[in-house]
Amino acid sequence: MSQTNSVNSGQDLSVERESVVPLVRPQRAQAIADSPPAAAPQPPPKSDHAFVGVLAALTSLLAARLLLLLSISGAFVLAVMAMRAARRSPGRPREGRASVVAQAAAGAGLPAPLVVGSRNALEPGSGQRAVPVRSTLFGSVAAVIAVVAAVVFGTSLSSLLTHPPQFGWNWAVLLQAEGGYGNFYPSRTIDQLVKAEPAVAGWSQFGFSQVSIDGLVFPALGVERQRGFVEPPTTSGRPMAGNGQIELGSVTMRQLGKKIGDTVEVGAPGQQRRLVIVGTVTLPSFGVDISDHVSLGQGAMMSEAALLTANGISPKDPAPDGNVPQAWPSAVAIDLVPGTTAAQRQQLVRVITSANPDGTPGGTYQLTHYLAAAVDDASQMGSQPLALALGMAAAAIGSLALTVLVSVRRRRRELALLKTLGMTRRQLRSVVAWQTTLTLLIAVALGLPLGIAAGQLAWRAFAGSLGVVPVTVLPVLVLAAGAVLLVVAGNVLAAGPASVAARTDPAAALRAE
Repeated sequence: MSQTNSVNSGQDLSVERESVVPLVRPQRAQAIADSPPAAAPQPPPKSDHAFVGVLAALTSLLAARLLLLLSISGAFVLAVMAMRAARRSPGRPREGRASVVAQAAAGAGLPAPLVVGSRNALEPGSGQRAVPVRSTLFGSVAAVIAVVAAVVFGTSLSSLLTHPPQFGWNWAVLLQAEGGYGNFYPSRTIDQLVKAEPAVAGWSQFGFSQVSIDGLVFPALGVERQRGFVEPPTTSGRPMAGNGQIELGSVTMRQLGKKIGDTVEVGAPGQQRRLVIVGTVTLPSFGVDISDHVSLGQGAMMSEAALLTANGISPKDPAPDGNVPQAWPSAVAIDLVPGTTAAQRQQLVRVITSANPDGTPGGTYQLTHYLAAAVDDASQMGSQPLALALGMAAAAIGSLALTVLVSVRRRRRELALLKTLGMTRRQLRSVVAWQTTLTLLIAVALGLPLGIAAGQLAWRAFAGSLGVVPVTVLPVLVLAAGAVLLVVAGNVLAAGPASVAARTDPAAALRAE
């Protein structure tokens, strides 16, 4: 697990700061220390939150190991099936069932190699000429499912790593005051600075605190919208639209045993307020440094007014004694207009931070490099799922080539008769090529949609365990190119059995029969 600058019980945040963060001002630190603690229920043990973070990290590792086990097991099973097929002694003669596809090909008047190749691919035959075509077809379909599922999963993981909104970072610029220990009070100072910048499309202010929700204490993020809806993305349900609504992280939702539409009691005894759960939210992993702040799947999001109220603070008069509460906004998230250049972005950050909106020289800085530890751990899988699935595909193609070779050897009498009746070596090669191609085309036709469905289910379950937005990416061009490559590779490996079929000696084969 990577070392990061912010620690949140297993959910870390790698942060680069454009300037050195000064220590918290003595007056503000003293005010925080002297403020009497509000009466609140006992929070759950810290180990519970740490356990959830560790569980998210372990989930990514277990997923990679599970894919490894499945791929190795699948490759082993395919190899065993192929070896047993090659060694299997002839069983009792049984009446084979005619293939509908082969009958349709014959009825359509297709060339003889296509008709014979279709029958060889789909009809196992009987007696000494029986070939395990069904097990080979099943193995090929399973391999395609594994490869496609791995491609969908791996592509979706890569998209997660390159699209910050999927893990809560739903803005272009984030500025924070003194690691969350400072604040933008009064808020009109930061508002005037941001509003004056022509590159700004929208912005919101964020405050952070701990709140009691149904008797348990969780980290919370308060949103004060200024222009537009610049806030963490809502995963399900709908975004909150008032002070009486709340959104929860997916892990917190499960911990509370709640669902969208339920209500929760927010606030300490005597200050409780009933809020309606309107959705689940993907919370970014940042907040007050060295504290239990919101992170992927963990915590709650509400309006800044609701957050202040939950802490017993009046939104209209938050600092009657001159001490600004910890829950007051200490971060501002900014969206930029389309076409904003990197130089314009840097200029915007420089203008705002140099004005010291938190009242401390150098106290406001930009946060970048925002990968949470759970996402960083998931990225360690890299291309392992795809590499393992490709190994299984290679085993399936090898199994198919071996099955084709068994088919050629057991059906040498049939091939000899076809050669006697005038079929050329080229046509016999075409029989084997079409037998291989048809098997792989059926595998692709069945395995592609099943693999996409399996990949989507696996990714949604995995994304849900991390608390990120479950966006599934379907690489259509990659899947199409892979299907073509699979058919070509199968025919390349089947070239050997095709040469054996073309060299069949009719006299020797019929005499042996």
